[in-house]
Amino acid sequence: MIDWVAVQLGALEWHHLAAVLAILLAEQVAARLGMWWYALATMPGTIAHESAHYVVALALNARPDLPRILPQETEHGWRMGSVTFRAGLWRALPIALAPFALAPLSLWYAAHFLPGAPHVGWFALHAWVSGTMLSASLPSRADWRLALPALAFLGLTFVLLWLVR
Repeated sequence: MIDWVAVQLGALEWHHLAAVLAILLAEQVAARLGMWWYALATMPGTIAHESAHYVVALALNARPDLPRILPQETEHGWRMGSVTFRAGLWRALPIALAPFALAPLSLWYAAHFLPGAPHVGWFALHAWVSGTMLSASLPSRADWRLALPALAFLGLTFVLLWLVR
């Protein structure tokens, strides 16, 4: 898959994707433009990130609520989006880590739409969508907090099995 994506994307497309990611990942963007401008700039990625949680929660029968994609101010800062679901330890693990699936999806999207973009406007739109999806492919701190108990249990189990073996 990676070889196919690398062949489909030329140097110009990779540079544009890197520029989009650099802009989106820089904390100064939110500080200089304000949270609402940052939220608008990252909206495709936020929608994809929360949709990934929602689809996996729905598939695992965790009774998810519809995703919230508007930023909410909390006592710890801003939350860009959220999905509420009801699941135990083991079903929470794949739901929390679902955004990892966005990485190959964003690369496929870039390889499919960037090379054939008819003009710079469409190219910029597709670079924006693929860049925000790629930057949103990492689970948030809240996602890691949900996944950590199951990951710790699995890690300890593997260590114990390795020691016994």
